[in-house]
Amino acid sequence: MNLRAPTTRRTFLVTATATGTLCRLDNSAGAAAASSRNGYRVFSEGRIAGLLLKNRLVRSATAENAWRDGAITEEGVALYRNLAAGGVGLIMTGHMGVMPQGRANEWQTCIDDDRFLGSLRKIAAVVHATSKDGRVAAQLAHAGMQGQATERVGPTETPWPRMKNKPRALTTKEVEGIVAAFAQAARRAKEAGFDGVQLHAAHGYLLSSFLSPYTNTRTDKYGGSLEKRVSVIREIVEQARPLVGPDFPILIKVNCDDQVEGGINIGNFPQLAREIEKAGVQAMEVSGNNPIREKISTAEEQSYFLKHAQALQLKIPVILTGGNRSVERLEQIAKAGTPQFFGFARPLLREPGLPARWRDGRGAPDAACISCNRCIRAYGKGLSTRCRVDEADS
Repeated sequence: MNLRAPTTRRTFLVTATATGTLCRLDNSAGAAAASSRNGYRVFSEGRIAGLLLKNRLVRSATAENAWRDGAITEEGVALYRNLAAGGVGLIMTGHMGVMPQGRANEWQTCIDDDRFLGSLRKIAAVVHATSKDGRVAAQLAHAGMQGQATERVGPTETPWPRMKNKPRALTTKEVEGIVAAFAQAARRAKEAGFDGVQLHAAHGYLLSSFLSPYTNTRTDKYGGSLEKRVSVIREIVEQARPLVGPDFPILIKVNCDDQVEGGINIGNFPQLAREIEKAGVQAMEVSGNNPIREKISTAEEQSYFLKHAQALQLKIPVILTGGNRSVERLEQIAKAGTPQFFGFARPLLREPGLPARWRDGRGAPDAACISCNRCIRAYGKGLSTRCRVDEADS
């Protein structure tokens, strides 16, 4: 596939290294370097539960494809080292499989057995060793009907529109087992040294399917009404809390828009979010189906779930993810109050040092990422996840 580079206000000099791609921005195209942005709200300290973060920038979970033979690869460890050195306030790991039957693919990081604790500790340890104020949370996931390595299951036999085959509907007992698996995975994350966990309830994965009225029309305790659709989240938190203690943060990532008629949308999302908050999670990351839109260039195309996040009135912090590209735009949004934190996925693959560069006022106020999605296409092929904009199509 030939990818046409969009017109841009800046040029990039790219140097490939053994541990990632580093970008140096050239201001000759008219993007004047700013002075230090230390006084910006996005670079002020923030709290999620009892966790103090040095700024409001979050690395949104991005699968590494760096798990081989039951362990994280050295390339995977280097990825987290670069992120920690780059100045982001909180790192969400790539999704970790909470049980063998719910793995997304064979390269997904595993957190379903104590035998993986040694490898998991490498991730938390490298973040904390690289940055004394670095923080990292493990994202916990079950792929549901999107699993590539296991049987595809869901709350009912209703598939997402893009799915060709119906999933198998889980029994009540099976859902109870999945709840227990999430709780035990949270326990392992704490034992491995992570600073918190995030439940992956977005992008059509299993927990996302339970929250959506489109895919969840069950008649047992896990479906039907809003309260029952959220009960799977409530039970995970209830079972995990005694295992991790009262101060260990449990976060969640949710769809604000399923992009299908009868699913979660801007009209019903605020009520769903309030019910999820009551379940005991301590921060909510707002995303949605189709979170990886391509060729984001104009300001109007950025931060594409903003109106959904701003519709929320929650007591817990809100993290906005999806198309965040300009630090000046994010500063304007932050001053308005909600959301309080901002997530990045693809931009930090291209430029892991983006937070520090923005803070120091070096280069353009926009991220180097051009949203070409070569990184995502490589993930689908089982390749390690990194920026591949300068690599030939394979």
